[in-house]
Amino acid sequence: MTSLITETVAARLDLVGATARGQDLYAGAGTDFYDRLVGPDRAEVREVLALARAVPGPVLDLAAGSGRLTVPLVRSGHHVTAVDLSADMLARLRGAVPHGATVECVVADMRDLALDGRYGLVILGATSITVLDREGRARLYAGVRRHLDSTGVFALTVAGRASADRLAVTADREIVVPGSAGDEPYLFAQQIEDDGAVRVVNWVRLADIAPGAEVPVLTSRLHVLSPEILADELVAAGFTAPRISPVRTPVPGEILLLTASPSGDRGGAR
Repeated sequence: MTSLITETVAARLDLVGATARGQDLYAGAGTDFYDRLVGPDRAEVREVLALARAVPGPVLDLAAGSGRLTVPLVRSGHHVTAVDLSADMLARLRGAVPHGATVECVVADMRDLALDGRYGLVILGATSITVLDREGRARLYAGVRRHLDSTGVFALTVAGRASADRLAVTADREIVVPGSAGDEPYLFAQQIEDDGAVRVVNWVRLADIAPGAEVPVLTSRLHVLSPEILADELVAAGFTAPRISPVRTPVPGEILLLTASPSGDRGGAR
């Protein structure tokens, strides 16, 4: 299946004669929803700030989005370069950064990094590694390695065992997302494809589902990855075997933090 509209959402709309209008979760109107969905989430912030205090040099925040990690970093006095493929997301980030803070926003594909200088810390939070396929991850690792100081640290997060099981099964449920006029109910639909390697996710505002309507459906396609897969890939790409530690969350082990440094042989990266 190549459609980003799940079978559940398509069937729900068919019942009332509505049609789906797919919308990238990370662009346009999707940026507002994404910001409302994850903006209040403080997971990883504590761990990222601790890493930034321990590792000298500027920080590179990949898939920075609207600044969930960038803003706390710059507020703590760190020089941050924020990279995101979405100009809409970075526009929101610029609006959230305190006046006078040292931050550079770069619209770029994190798979093809070509920035000036090196960084003491490169971070990829919010389990954003899952948006990349195997080839994309290999390109990312090579670019990160080129941009890290020799003693720098690459930090990324992935779902832990506590949440991995529910990410590997088709599921549909109603969720509530904060809005400017109060909480809004959405249908969340997750469809598993490619023998469990990929999940297609949709969010539809229930109030938009009406007879004959063209209904906006926010979409994303994510890869199901384990910390073991990522650890093996990092070593193969020329990093040290990563340290794996839990991120403090209400459910212990829900998110894991992997930290690795370039191995001694930079010529071995591929």
